[in-house]
Amino acid sequence: MENESTLEHETTLEHALDVAKANHKQAQRLLDQAIAANAAGDVSDQRVEQLRNLLAVATEDLQRVMREQ
Repeated sequence: MENESTLEHETTLEHALDVAKANHKQAQRLLDQAIAANAAGDVSDQRVEQLRNLLAVATEDLQRVMREQ
């Protein structure tokens, strides 16, 4: 029974890592697009800053999940 619990926990951590990596990648993609759109005048500086903050949170989350592995 202890083995099953450990296996489930490892699977959960692996899933958390996959989600954190995907979130980080998406946040970076959104920021890159916003920076390009901002240069063209299509996106506000405020939106770029929001996406920078989102990337910072996604980075923190990814680092936290990696530490927990």
